[in-house]
Amino acid sequence: MLRTYPSLFLLSMIVPGIVLADQIQLPVWALLLISAFVALIGIIWLRKTKLTRATLALGFALLFFSAFHYSLCYYPTGQNHIANYADGEQRYHIYGQIIDWPKLRAERTEFKVSIDSLISSNAHHVHGAVLLKLHDTTTSLQRGDRLEFYGRIYPLRNTATPGGFDYRRYLNLKGVHGIVYLSTQLNVRLDKRNRYGLINLVDKLRSAIVDSFNRNMSPVSAALAAGFLIGETRNIPTEIYSWFRDSGTLHLLAVSGSNVAIVLGFFIFLMWPMPLTRRLRTAILIVVIILFTLISYGDPSVVRASIMAILVLLSRLIQRRIDLNNIIGATAVAILLYDPTQLFDVGFQLSFTTAWGLIFITPVIVKRFEAVKHRRWFLWIILPVVVSIIAQICSGPLIAFYFHRIPVLSVPANILIVMLTSGAVFGILGILLADAVLPLLGIFTGSLVNWFMELILHCLRFFGGEGAPIIEVSSIPVWFVLACYVYIVLLVFAVHSLRKRRIVVLSLAVLVNLVLLNLAVNSFATEDHTDMWLVTVPGGIAAVVQQNGQPNGDLIITGLNARDYPIDDRILVPMLEGMGIEDINSIFIISSDYGAIDDIVRTADRMAADRLIIANQLEHSVNDVVRFSQYQLKATEIIVTSDISTEHRAVGYYPFRNGVLFQYRDSSVLFVDEFVPDRISEFSKEKLARLVIGRGIDKNEELTDWAVEYGVSSIVARSIFGSGSNELLSDSLSSQKDLIDITDLRQVGALHIRFSP
Repeated sequence: MLRTYPSLFLLSMIVPGIVLADQIQLPVWALLLISAFVALIGIIWLRKTKLTRATLALGFALLFFSAFHYSLCYYPTGQNHIANYADGEQRYHIYGQIIDWPKLRAERTEFKVSIDSLISSNAHHVHGAVLLKLHDTTTSLQRGDRLEFYGRIYPLRNTATPGGFDYRRYLNLKGVHGIVYLSTQLNVRLDKRNRYGLINLVDKLRSAIVDSFNRNMSPVSAALAAGFLIGETRNIPTEIYSWFRDSGTLHLLAVSGSNVAIVLGFFIFLMWPMPLTRRLRTAILIVVIILFTLISYGDPSVVRASIMAILVLLSRLIQRRIDLNNIIGATAVAILLYDPTQLFDVGFQLSFTTAWGLIFITPVIVKRFEAVKHRRWFLWIILPVVVSIIAQICSGPLIAFYFHRIPVLSVPANILIVMLTSGAVFGILGILLADAVLPLLGIFTGSLVNWFMELILHCLRFFGGEGAPIIEVSSIPVWFVLACYVYIVLLVFAVHSLRKRRIVVLSLAVLVNLVLLNLAVNSFATEDHTDMWLVTVPGGIAAVVQQNGQPNGDLIITGLNARDYPIDDRILVPMLEGMGIEDINSIFIISSDYGAIDDIVRTADRMAADRLIIANQLEHSVNDVVRFSQYQLKATEIIVTSDISTEHRAVGYYPFRNGVLFQYRDSSVLFVDEFVPDRISEFSKEKLARLVIGRGIDKNEELTDWAVEYGVSSIVARSIFGSGSNELLSDSLSSQKDLIDITDLRQVGALHIRFSP
């Protein structure tokens, strides 16, 4: 086994090492020391010709080395790491270099900048990277440029929320440990990179490709062409992007193995009549693959496909037997040794899972068609259908785990749209060739490909447009995903064995009954309770209240500010769906910017809210948004706080002019936009459990005196100005035994509170 599949053995050591380092944060020096010690033992055994022991020892040395490498990449190490200077208070003179491709967003551009020195009162030589967010869209700053600017380095906040996106972990996995905000490019001094380097060549090639599409095709077709060929998706309209997502064909916008194969086939066709040696052809194809990978921004899927293609080309050059299991294993080993954090990238997991599934399952299925597997109708009709179904089966558990949705029509959509897209990519490459030879010929070729793109859009609209069937799933545990893949493997082995089929059916029946028994026991054991999640949102706080895990709940919003992205689609709806909430009973809006009201209205429409209870000062703004938007909220009753009556009041909620009081038995939570004692003086001095403040607050004696007077033991605010501690003991509390707990929600990202009898 080891001699047959050495790359799989290496991979079986590297992956557990990375997982170990991620779950148990050991000192970096300890991991390196253990790795060196085990490697030394392995070398001693190797000299004594104890090959089995030596192999295992060296394998475990690689395990601990991969854990060391992951810790070095992911965790801040050393006193001079940039994370130690990310406090958001000190203003620095910053020197660094852009080390990744810029990302153009709506109204801003993001750059990953490696910092080498900071100057405040003293000069500090540092290491590590920050994310520079420039509030402007620009292409004048590029990878390799050296920058000089002034700014504050803000720490990454813990934003792990139910069903939400953990932005802090995402940036940490990219090697980023701080954020700098700049309002304009005028604040940046620039030292341009060498004009003749490889990165500059790649930028020019990418710009030339995109410009050729824009000259010879319609705007939508040009955007799709850039997405299909090089993964450039920023100009694709949002509606069309959602069609790809809801039809299960979003992978077509991520450059993958099929793109690499088509590009290689195109260049092999061009070189066919040329009198070139095998070595020269191989060298040219490898150069093409490397350039194509760089032009495609080096996404995990294209890196995987490119390394595999290079290994296949080299194997054929030296006339070695090609084993795809070894090749894909060696590819994964190479990627993880270079960047171990890729293991937790969704694209990496989907790419390798699907590729391995195709390699593992397809030969077993094709063997059943041994008599006809060389027929044209099998190669052009049956085989693509089989490959598409296998790809959907292998990627399905991961898609459900990460995206909580399964497109029902993904299999027929992939069969048809993938075939059309493959033909379109050939046409797209033809446009580039024709445009390079004769611009007029490029326009003619572009007009033909435009028609092809329109056909693809019609298919996308059918499979992923409005009304397309989608299975929405709630949060799926990791063990369930692993169990799915175990059963996929068992089913493949059981194709040719009656005994194994019986084992699979019996074990599946046992597993289903255990799950049902567990659900039944939990349903009887669960006591009456109410869960409340407090989550930071742009400018304020959102609170989600859910009783006994029911599929409905309530939403309280205070201090919401508008952003250049849809807050409902990025934050509110994923958060609610992650908690298993399918519809909303009541939405309370204590305060909100005018620009953010449409996000709340869309949330109310999408989650079928029964009531939208708004503060007095927001009445006209909400009515304007509802009147002029496509979301009419026909099923939602809009109630102003001053007009609320007993029959309209949600059970347990007491809205007033400046906030909302939530009460569960003897425990209460008061929600306000900001702490102004005079505005909440209408409350009787009853015992409150918590005060939730949507805006920032200062730690001062007035706050603690008010908390003692009203019996508040816990205060939660979106941000706290002052020392940054989570606890405060005022002089007025010196006679009290208990501390008032003050939580800065930006530091924790989300706070879970459970009320029970």
